[in-house]
Amino acid sequence: MRSKARLTITLDKDLLRQVDQMIDHASIRNRSHAIESILRESLSPTVSTAVILAGGKASTDPHPALLPIDDKQLIFVTLEHLTDYGIRRIFLLTGSDQPSFQEVLGDNHVFGAKVTFVQEETPLGTAGAVKAIEDQLNHEPFLVIHADVLTNINLADFIVFHKQEKTLATIAVKPRDAEKKYGKVMLQGNKITEFSEKEKSEGISIINTGVYILQPDVLNLIKAGIPAQFEIDVFPKLAAIHELSAFLFQGIWFDISDTESYLGARNRWLPS
Repeated sequence: MRSKARLTITLDKDLLRQVDQMIDHASIRNRSHAIESILRESLSPTVSTAVILAGGKASTDPHPALLPIDDKQLIFVTLEHLTDYGIRRIFLLTGSDQPSFQEVLGDNHVFGAKVTFVQEETPLGTAGAVKAIEDQLNHEPFLVIHADVLTNINLADFIVFHKQEKTLATIAVKPRDAEKKYGKVMLQGNKITEFSEKEKSEGISIINTGVYILQPDVLNLIKAGIPAQFEIDVFPKLAAIHELSAFLFQGIWFDISDTESYLGARNRWLPS
């Protein structure tokens, strides 16, 4: 749940009329949401593109992103969160679940953002799938988020941090009881010096949350058409040359890819 503070303001009537014209009860729900959107877009540094990773192996079960969180499916929670921070170009990379995503989302414009569906014919892994759309990313920094992640991470702070770090990539990380299924990082200051995938499961670790900001040059490390994973084939290389930063945050985060985590997420997540 995103915490908010109540604020009373006085606006010129003509200005208020312009605010009211923004309200469409879909992407902009009310006056407060309209004013918040204006402030976010004016104050936040610009990253206008996001890639949602929703591919993976074929399964008869619904994709985790299509499961309900409170009164809406996770994919809607994620899209609304991205657009709240001014992201207006979103690529949804899918596998065999693409028809289900298209049925749920309907129109390609959701919460004021253009959503482009990209279906993999052959699984290419997290990095290989992004490499395949390289030409559509406009050679600009972009955000990557795994579709089965539920989080209230402050993306404005994340983007500012990435720009200050001036590294090729920044990973959002957080402390968590160690589990083998999560990649772990070793830190020196804000730099990740070592990136390891799914090893020990003891104590407290700093884990990879599956939310990244990447400079376009990161894609030069990936061969087109060859399966590759960010966590295995890219991030360790960036760590070795001191081009991988860690953004530590304390907000809500769940990987809902398994039943236990999904139920925990539903119990803790409340509408804003």
